[in-house]
Amino acid sequence: MDLQQIWNDAIDRVAATISDEQKKAILFGIIKLQVSIQIINNVVIFTCNNELTFSLLSTQYVIPILNEIKLLTGQNLSMQLQMSAVNQAPPTVNQAPVNQNSVNNDSYQAVTQASMAPSSSLHKIDMPKFMRQDRINPEKTFESYVCDKENFLIYTIAQKIADNPVSDAFNPFYIYGGSGLGKTHLLFAIANKLRVTHPELSVVYTRAEEFIHNYVESISRKNFDPQQVHFQELFTQHDVFIMDDIQNLIKADKARDTFFDIIADFLDKPGRQLILVSDVPPGNLKNFSPRLVSRFGSGVCREIYPPSSETRAAITLNKCRELNITLPESVVDYIAENIRSSVREIEGAIKTLASHLQVYGEITYDQAVNNLKNLVNVKSQITTLEAIKERVAKEFDLPKVEVLDSAARKKPIPTARAMAMCLASELIPALSLNDIGRSFNKDHSSVHEAIKKLRAKLLDENEKELAAIYQNLTTSLKKD
Repeated sequence: MDLQQIWNDAIDRVAATISDEQKKAILFGIIKLQVSIQIINNVVIFTCNNELTFSLLSTQYVIPILNEIKLLTGQNLSMQLQMSAVNQAPPTVNQAPVNQNSVNNDSYQAVTQASMAPSSSLHKIDMPKFMRQDRINPEKTFESYVCDKENFLIYTIAQKIADNPVSDAFNPFYIYGGSGLGKTHLLFAIANKLRVTHPELSVVYTRAEEFIHNYVESISRKNFDPQQVHFQELFTQHDVFIMDDIQNLIKADKARDTFFDIIADFLDKPGRQLILVSDVPPGNLKNFSPRLVSRFGSGVCREIYPPSSETRAAITLNKCRELNITLPESVVDYIAENIRSSVREIEGAIKTLASHLQVYGEITYDQAVNNLKNLVNVKSQITTLEAIKERVAKEFDLPKVEVLDSAARKKPIPTARAMAMCLASELIPALSLNDIGRSFNKDHSSVHEAIKKLRAKLLDENEKELAAIYQNLTTSLKKD
């Protein structure tokens, strides 16, 4: 294995992402002169001669460099970062001298094959496994994200953060919404674009479950080295901190307290970006301090919504292209109309059909419906929006069904409209608020508010007649 060539290629690849020539020269000068690298037993060992170099390498450049070395060698390499206690020049190697012109910014590592066996003069730091592994899916980008018009604002904010992460305009950025709606895709898209637009910044991504596991592992280690990087500092040393599924921190008090400290650090220091994702809005987070929840609200907090039928069709086609399969248009439409609650379920449906195609080479509409019968619970869709509208219009003696879709506010139209929306939400679970809103020419927030107010009325002792009407409509629609 020609380590010299691997080193040169890795440096070139990482440097290709850096546009600032001055940074290339300065950073390469520091790292190149003060760092050496070995590959021993599938471990890349980075040895730094001083704390400054160690800090630069560990916080910003070691992961992209390691990733390039892994790609070039074709090996699943781990990493060890160590610092020499002796201020000495990097050891030499029996290879051609390094071409300085080929070395660029993000490198900060002269790869040598010197026999630097660890000794008492070396202070060795093993980076935790979770910090060595890259959890960010490179295929999840802004380009591969199919954006629904209801989510255009949150998509645009994510792009702006990726373009300018050191701005305080969107810090912290809090995203919430149901499972499988593409929240994690947006997180990965931000991280992947940051690696292109701001390679000088370091990004760390983790899920709450992983955070808890790694926290427990870190505090359970024996013979803890007092000079080892503390668990909390492993996160606060980065420029961008992304955590997914933070609602799961309810499971671990001590880990949650550490998370709070990390959050406070990111919010108190300018020029850094905090991105958090949850299934629930900040106010619904359990065991989170009110002060911290209010700080989440000091930034940008946005809900991500289920995709419309048009977007679901686009997602279906996009996923088919990724899997290099072709589905009949009728099958695409069937998926878009019947799998509504989750983008993840759409992907699962397509993969299910892909397995059929691999065996038989083609698929008909009936075969697709049969293959997806476990994913599409048709029986649960006991009625349609049209049937609900017609029944409600008749019950409230409206002149025609279409007035429910209008902006008319004359009594009893608003109540009838709200009742139709509420019935649709209850009797057709696959419908999102966006879907219902489109049918009534309303946005999702208007639907949410209308349903909320009607349900409050149905619980009011003074609205027993209205509650009886609702119950009768529910029963008759279920029988149909």
